[in-house]
Amino acid sequence: MKHFKVFLLLILNFSCNEDFNTVGVDLVSTSDFITKTEYFPVYSKTDTIVDIQSDRQVYMHVGQFTLPFFGRSSANFTTQINIPPNSIFGNFSQTRELEGDPNNTKVIEENERVKDVFLEIPFIVDERDSDNDGVIDAFDINPNDPNSDSDGDGVTDIEESRNGTNPLDSDSDGDGISDLTDTDNSSYDSENKEYSVDSIYGNKRTQFNFKVTELTYFFNDLDPDDNFESIKPYYSKRDYYEEGFVGRVLADYPYQLDFNEIRYNYREDDPETESINETELVETRLTPRIRIPLDNSFFQEKILDMESTDALANANNFHNHIKSINFRISNSNEDIYMLLNMTGASIKVKYNFDLVNDNGTQNILTDDTIQEGERVLELPLGGVKINHFKNDDISHNTLSSGKIYLKGGLGTRSVINLFDKEGDSNVIEDLRTKNNILINQANLIFYVDPLFIQNWNSESLISERLYVYRTTDNLPLSDYFSDPTSSETDPTLNKIIHGGKLEYKDNKPFRYKINITEHISDLINPNDGVFSENIPLSLVVTSDVAFIRSRKAILKNGIEKITIPEGAIYNPLGTVILNETPPEGLSEKKLALEIIYTEF
Repeated sequence: MKHFKVFLLLILNFSCNEDFNTVGVDLVSTSDFITKTEYFPVYSKTDTIVDIQSDRQVYMHVGQFTLPFFGRSSANFTTQINIPPNSIFGNFSQTRELEGDPNNTKVIEENERVKDVFLEIPFIVDERDSDNDGVIDAFDINPNDPNSDSDGDGVTDIEESRNGTNPLDSDSDGDGISDLTDTDNSSYDSENKEYSVDSIYGNKRTQFNFKVTELTYFFNDLDPDDNFESIKPYYSKRDYYEEGFVGRVLADYPYQLDFNEIRYNYREDDPETESINETELVETRLTPRIRIPLDNSFFQEKILDMESTDALANANNFHNHIKSINFRISNSNEDIYMLLNMTGASIKVKYNFDLVNDNGTQNILTDDTIQEGERVLELPLGGVKINHFKNDDISHNTLSSGKIYLKGGLGTRSVINLFDKEGDSNVIEDLRTKNNILINQANLIFYVDPLFIQNWNSESLISERLYVYRTTDNLPLSDYFSDPTSSETDPTLNKIIHGGKLEYKDNKPFRYKINITEHISDLINPNDGVFSENIPLSLVVTSDVAFIRSRKAILKNGIEKITIPEGAIYNPLGTVILNETPPEGLSEKKLALEIIYTEF
């Protein structure tokens, strides 16, 4: 094959020189090149996963929802809390407060007391802005045209972003004058943001209880089965809350999601800026998130009152002191299921304490007063984190034959064999014996089952991305590594040349196509006389093909262990595609390998 490419290069060089034009034409005729498109057999076998390694994830599932064709799924999660070792609250340690300091009159008993405690876990936000006009695609009337006018006020989206007005409100400052004619919109804060929250399924406006509970089970960070030399893996099937390792309930009351930007104004006015009242200005902005008040007394007893004790001396002591916290949804009459971003998730403890104000006279004690100070202690949610999954016992053997049922989370994977099934075909050998074949393109094509999308509407759920990888070592194909495409705002566009993104036809899901040209070229054309091995491939749904870290899983027989990519865990959705033996009348959409090649 390499000699053939060199020969073609020589021909092209000759053709650029007038002295050799006729020679090139005589040597090579266009009739000597034949391009063909052929379809080759692919065989599939789908496995059900009954348990999965679900610790230390970036995203956590919580809630319950029903996915057509797959049944009901539910999830909750458990995480440890972190705190800096030997933390000091207020200005001085508890030991120093009790012993006093004759050289520092400001050392007093500070009497730290919890004011309020809030759990904060950010949502996953969708920030895709395809036309860079300042309006994210979810709200843009035309996501591909920066000159579209999403609020219909006669001013384009990109102009409004430049002008500092709101492209989603025809009257940005609310004074009754349209932005088109308003000459003063200074009262509108152009820093305000509208967010589209991603990865929430079911009724986003339903009311439910978000229950937060202390757990009394201690989680080892290191694996005792490996002499504490490796990180201990934790699996989804075991639910420590249901096993009864339950401590105090920290929150359990009705809650409704809020998708607005969270804004905090300045607490005090700056007397030096007489014309500006800082208390009316925003100091801090946070993305939309779960924000729930927790039990003050628990954190008073377990945190502030334990200052300068061994319980807060190091991480291991602290994780034995407060072992973990469990989060789950209950009392919901409707489906509500979400992925939460654990990056930045924390518990914020606001507390007050006594301090000495010397009123600017450091050496004069008679005018010293006791005042109230305020601090915020942030406790990151980290260490051991475990997602617990549960599915209805749905047997894929009872579902329609001729189809592949793929689902993420605690779901399924399908093993794909190209050309032959366990070595019972010589198709690949026939291709290898052909001389001078150039593989132009090779695609795995998966058609969506028409029955699965029969009643399709804008609210219907389906996985937007498939991912294929090597079954033997869980590594991506060579096509994955050679694909440079990426997107910072839309994970479905990562490695888009390699493919796997859902294609639509007539506004309905149609098919997935995965480009495996390099993989097939390596199989057909030998490298130094050696052919690549035609190993089985694995197929899963994924949230993002960038998440390829291997996670352990156990199949339905409870014995066989496999590995799957992390992205398959993050995607709770599924899809139904046709396999190599589709139902009657759908043979033209059967699973196949399309190869476009040139013979010389």
